[in-house]
Amino acid sequence: MFQHATVSPDGKMIAAVYNGKDGPSVVVSPFASRKVAVVARLSKSKDRIDGLTWVNSERIVISASYPKLSYGGYTRVNRMYAVNKDGTDVVLLQDKKAKNRPDWMDVLSTTRIVSLLEKDKKHILIQAYDEKDEGWSVFKVNVYDSDYEKLFVNKYKVSSWYANGDGQVVLGVQYDGNNNKKDTINIWHRTNNNDEWKLLHSRKLYDSTTFTPIKVDGNKAIVLTDHELYRQALWSYDIPSGKFEKVLFSHDKYDVDSALLSPDQSKVIGAVYYDHFRRNHFFDPNENNIHNKVAKIFSQYETSIVDFSLDRSKVLVLAVKDNSPPKYFWLDQQANKAGVWFSKYPHLENKPLANVEAFEFETQDKMLLNGYLTMPNNSDGKPPLIVYPHGGPNARDYQYFDPYVQYFANKGYAVLQVNFRGSTGFGNSYETAGYREWGAKMQSDVYEAVDWLATQNKVDMSKVCFVGASYGGYVALTAAAEKPNDYKCIVSVAGVSDVKALADTAYLMPTLRSFVENTIGHPKVDDDVNNMREISPINYVKNIKAPILLIHGAKDTRVSIKQSRKFFDEAKDADLDIQHIEYEFGTHFLDENDNRLSAFKEIGEFLEKHLN
Repeated sequence: MFQHATVSPDGKMIAAVYNGKDGPSVVVSPFASRKVAVVARLSKSKDRIDGLTWVNSERIVISASYPKLSYGGYTRVNRMYAVNKDGTDVVLLQDKKAKNRPDWMDVLSTTRIVSLLEKDKKHILIQAYDEKDEGWSVFKVNVYDSDYEKLFVNKYKVSSWYANGDGQVVLGVQYDGNNNKKDTINIWHRTNNNDEWKLLHSRKLYDSTTFTPIKVDGNKAIVLTDHELYRQALWSYDIPSGKFEKVLFSHDKYDVDSALLSPDQSKVIGAVYYDHFRRNHFFDPNENNIHNKVAKIFSQYETSIVDFSLDRSKVLVLAVKDNSPPKYFWLDQQANKAGVWFSKYPHLENKPLANVEAFEFETQDKMLLNGYLTMPNNSDGKPPLIVYPHGGPNARDYQYFDPYVQYFANKGYAVLQVNFRGSTGFGNSYETAGYREWGAKMQSDVYEAVDWLATQNKVDMSKVCFVGASYGGYVALTAAAEKPNDYKCIVSVAGVSDVKALADTAYLMPTLRSFVENTIGHPKVDDDVNNMREISPINYVKNIKAPILLIHGAKDTRVSIKQSRKFFDEAKDADLDIQHIEYEFGTHFLDENDNRLSAFKEIGEFLEKHLN
């Protein structure tokens, strides 16, 4: 119901997204109050609010997006709006010169805030596509009248720009897809707005150290990289010498996920990593003291600081447990008071939700994997099992509250989640072990997790159903074809059925080609193409016996709805027991209210029919 909550710089207000029956709305609330006022409302079903940013204590920038048909598939087109905290003076932040541009350029409209310009509260720096540069340029934008001023010409086809704490654009990341051997990432740098650009660093994708700039501070860059440690860490990079200088933060087991930025986004103040839950590490002892204070006050929860005012006196906290939905708390350090703001899922508060337990097991080839098992409350005997592989596959599961997991458990099912090889967050070797293992070792990891659970004697192994979304849907459909007698039913939400078709589509995007070649296969190399066909469940529908439920959003921009439509056609021709549900405005994540409720209902009824 509530998401993207953020505190105004002066600490007087909280802004958030409210998802109600009328669609997504931006709302504001006085700090420490539960009174809420609507600031802006977007179109129901069509629009999604992706983020909120306070430019100053009076004005908010809304990042939103909608799906648009382009070249036979849907892509997300994003827009930025600015609005006062009282809902007045709404402005679309768009270059007036771009109003008459052709429709096809909408697919290149991705905008991003480069700097909030700490000393200038009327302007921000925005990265937007510029037709003259045939690339992304940086504009100084007035958030009150949408006046655009282009700062410089993008000579090097840079696609991502970064500013230092003073708001000067000093770093650019260029993707070079013209190299016949390996795609290259080039990092361009200058010392200030008046300096010439120089090549700072180059790397071959999937063949050298990762290098993701976060911020520049003087002649140092703070970089997220796997340099030396073979897992992501925050490093200081000395620009004049072109050398990594020192580790700012790393973990001996987990990847650093991201950097923590100051409220004005001008400085890196810490790092984020995940074990079973999110962990924040602050560089400044005073920041850590606030974090420790929060953890002590809300000791019964896993907590993280969502945002705070510029003076750090007003703190917004997100608290969650495995069996309790995430909820926002406020902390006023000056008044020495704290209280609850709103729960993300208020109707699930004080409901008996299931515990999520972590586990580890060793595969036949001696790889140690981890995952989570959720057992339903008050189960009589051994419950049926839902195998629930995550999407991605370059993603991972956590021990956090998950609405799908809790829904299944509430229905009386045990839920098994496994971070199969290829999952992210556990270092390079864990992730790269899954490269080109679609339908192979990544798939067998899930089977072995089921076999491991069978030895625990906790669930009814005669009643097992696979449920997955995106890549998880692929795992589910593949399991149906490979083990037709083992599973009672299959649910695929936005799932992949044809790996070759997926690779072909992704390969049209130059920035995805190295990713496709390294993690799936080359769609133009015969051996790889043959392998993709061999691991595609759409080619084995005649093997399938279990009933199948397909759910897909028509506006999915990640996995084309054609993946489900073609599989459904093949399955009907093979006379399978299959049902296909489409949502007209459905996204990849079914994050629109009506679609999500309908999908839960359909999945629940399908499972009850085949597992009980």
